[in-house]
Amino acid sequence: MTIKLHEGQFFMLPVERGQYALGLIARVPRRGGVLLGYFFGPRRTSPPMGEWLNALHANQAALVCRFKDAALFRGEWKLLSDLPGFQRAQWPVPAFHRFDGSVTHVPGSSSVTDWRVEYDDDNLIVPRSETPAESADFKLGEDIAYDSQLLAKEVGQRVTEAVPSADDANWR
Repeated sequence: MTIKLHEGQFFMLPVERGQYALGLIARVPRRGGVLLGYFFGPRRTSPPMGEWLNALHANQAALVCRFKDAALFRGEWKLLSDLPGFQRAQWPVPAFHRFDGSVTHVPGSSSVTDWRVEYDDDNLIVPRSETPAESADFKLGEDIAYDSQLLAKEVGQRVTEAVPSADDANWR
């Protein structure tokens, strides 16, 4: 069976034994194996109802990040329904923050170790731009492409911090 991933597709991500978070595929570049996803809580024991899914918005995400698609292709993450009328403009590719631990000398500025990194909609591997980070950029998500285990840990922590109990109706 061939899996065809597409933008606007929901999936369940295991975050701990018997509990899941919800993911939405926001970008599927033509090449690469790295996708952009929006991740939502609360932790769940079963998939949410369609009307709950259809009411989600980008600003409700616990995490927005780049992630590797292998777990989806291996069937480790359960694919769900699509978001009707998915529009890229409503689910943007955010800028990210990278601390590379080295010192780079940029003409006209002091040494730089932190970067604001931006990607195009159709290339989530090679940055479109990398500029020295300003103080507001330190709050951006990390510029890493999460593997399945790291992503499950990070999403699990974030949704638990937001709503500690599973299937909490007060998530939104």
